Amino acid sequence: MRPTRRHFLATAAALTARGAHAANTQKPAAPPPLVIGAALPLSGNAALTGDECLRGIELAAATGKPLNLVSADAFDQSQAAAAVNGLINNLHAGLLLGSGTSELSFPGSAAAELAQVPYIELNAAADGITSRGFKFLLRTGPTTSMVAALAADTLSTRFQGRKIGLLFNTGATTGAIAGGVIAALNTRKIPVRLAIGYPEDVTDLADPAGRLMRAGAEIVLHAAGPLDALAFYAAMQAQNWRPKSVLGCGDGYLLRETAAALGPAFDDTLAIGAPFYPPQAAGIAAAYLSRFGTEPRAPDSLSAYVGAKLVFDALNANAGDPAKLLASLRKTSLPAGSLANGWGVAFDRNGQNTAAFVTLQRWRSGKLFPEK
Repeated sequence: MRPTRRHFLATAAALTARGAHAANTQKPAAPPPLVIGAALPLSGNAALTGDECLRGIELAAATGKPLNLVSADAFDQSQAAAAVNGLINNLHAGLLLGSGTSELSFPGSAAAELAQVPYIELNAAADGITSRGFKFLLRTGPTTSMVAALAADTLSTRFQGRKIGLLFNTGATTGAIAGGVIAALNTRKIPVRLAIGYPEDVTDLADPAGRLMRAGAEIVLHAAGPLDALAFYAAMQAQNWRPKSVLGCGDGYLLRETAAALGPAFDDTLAIGAPFYPPQAAGIAAAYLSRFGTEPRAPDSLSAYVGAKLVFDALNANAGDPAKLLASLRKTSLPAGSLANGWGVAFDRNGQNTAAFVTLQRWRSGKLFPEK
């Protein structure tokens, strides 16, 4: 029996209805993965610090679900905001990580705040970063007040009665450290024999070194970046002088490259900063060596790792929704020792992790060790 026209129409209608039902019952397409932007100095004077931070972020990203991680070179203050805006507007980043240095964090985090995109500061330490009332900013790492407090404690206990000299560049991080140290020592009525500040772009510290020598400084606290840490040791060597101890604060005294450049002359130099790969972080150090072919160069990679991993874990717990991230982190409370470098987690109303801390360390044979 040949099919009739009515049969054809009925069959077509049934197939159309079936197709419509199938279309309606198909699962909606998954949303695209969240783009996470890292705004760091990847060229210029702070490139080593920025690259070390990026390595820590990449190691943290490799420990969980696949992430869409992109980076931009925030190589100076004017470029920092442009780098953040490019990540947001061109690459559609819904979360930002930074910053390498405080000078870059101020404009970078301000650009993210204006765009209402969460910005997690991992290692830039200037107190003022989190005192601006921003709603989209959290900092997982330590502050300049923490560095200054430990420096003042070290000077007043370990070096009680010694003649103290203070040398610092006036950058956002190191200038803030120096100001905090001076205030703390004044409170304790501990005199500073001589305090010398200099602009960030100064490359010759022969005159300041000579003035400290003539003032009889026995202990010199130097708050510095990489280039001026090298310049100070070169100036001391040229004048055949060295104080009984140098207490270094800032990136210049936490980079393995500084120790490699100065060799034995850098031995016994004290440094204050975030913990440098304590025993509980041995697995992370091994992963670093395996991935990058060298040992960690500074505490910044571990600081970035623990901060970024905290963020990535919170994202996973909130189905990757950055809108829920900040509230989730603010509610997080973890005791000291919970993170791989020994930090805990406790964010205050300004978005500062008050359970981060810094430690006193000493350089020996090109390696940084905790000081008892």
